[in-house]
Amino acid sequence: MSLGEQEYTFVIIKNPKQGRHEEPYLYFISDLQDAKAIAEHYLKRWKIECCFKNLKTNGFNIEDINVQSDKKIELMMGVLVLVYWIALEEGMLKHNRKPIPLKRYKNGKVHLTISIFRLGFAIIQNLFGRMNNLLEYIVNQLKPFTDMALKELEKCPC
Repeated sequence: MSLGEQEYTFVIIKNPKQGRHEEPYLYFISDLQDAKAIAEHYLKRWKIECCFKNLKTNGFNIEDINVQSDKKIELMMGVLVLVYWIALEEGMLKHNRKPIPLKRYKNGKVHLTISIFRLGFAIIQNLFGRMNNLLEYIVNQLKPFTDMALKELEKCPC
């Protein structure tokens, strides 16, 4: 199909999560011509949507923060994405040490009883009850990269 001089491709694929959603199909319109590539891009993008869901309503409730300035919004998003990453890291570490139990559904699908993010978020809420603890954690996480950069600077003949 075309709109003006731009060509678009309309794609319909079966919903991979059909048992949990009403919609049996997913619909996409893209300026890409390859239907398979359009579907693959969606699956990659879905991971970003999961991040936004956790930032907006499933953990951080970012929409409750009434920030108006663009600079403050950018700073807040940067901090939240960093904390989101920390939550995922902590959740994965805990899950690797003690796997999260699985829940089996009637339709045969199996899912974790709690998401990696929610597990990690609970951990960091306990860890970072105070801002000092958060800052100390970030410094410790960045230390290997800082040490490596300092060693590279020492090698520099300048």
